[in-house]
Amino acid sequence: MAVHNIGLETLAEALLEQGFSRTDEFGLFVTYERANDPLKIHIGPDGSFAAFDGNDEVIAEGTGAHDLYSILVDRTTPARRHVSPHRPARPHSV
Repeated sequence: MAVHNIGLETLAEALLEQGFSRTDEFGLFVTYERANDPLKIHIGPDGSFAAFDGNDEVIAEGTGAHDLYSILVDRTTPARRHVSPHRPARPHSV
């Protein structure tokens, strides 16, 4: 069972560093939330997790800190704006 706790502890530590706090525990699973953020992360004892939006719909699942990091980066990166291709500069009249 010690191997399972390592997965849980690693994810819990990563979430705490990102401003999440432990809000609920049910059985072997723990829920983390952050103030003013609808995202909830449910972590299992084996290091697996599920991320839920404000409507409690699953938006992502994964295992381990690398997958969790990817979810957090996607959630905090602003939407990419469409940028039109660069037009060649017009010659200046002299």
